[in-house]
Amino acid sequence: MFFCCYRRYVEKIKHLLFSNRFAEFIQENTKKAVEDVVYSDTFREYVISIIKESQESPFKEIAEQYIGKEVVIETTAGPLEGVVTFVGDDYLELVESPTSTVLLPFTSIVTIQSA
Repeated sequence: MFFCCYRRYVEKIKHLLFSNRFAEFIQENTKKAVEDVVYSDTFREYVISIIKESQESPFKEIAEQYIGKEVVIETTAGPLEGVVTFVGDDYLELVESPTSTVLLPFTSIVTIQSA
């Protein structure tokens, strides 16, 4: 008797779980749940923090140690020598001579060291 009722319930559960109506229910509620997360303030702040971190170069801290010092910088185009006078968020300013100042993006610097 128990086995007979059990089979009937299993069949009803299978029918429910594999029905189009249940699939639509899952799809709609999943979409709503994802939208709730994606459009939340918490998620927005998280994405913004990731973008900000990806735009900050760890090289800036290294380059700032050389402000006012004579350095040799190996770039993707060859070596440069001069005094670091300014460090921006993604570049540094190198004065090679009184008449030559170079702005170097961090992406083109291979190494930097004291001269």
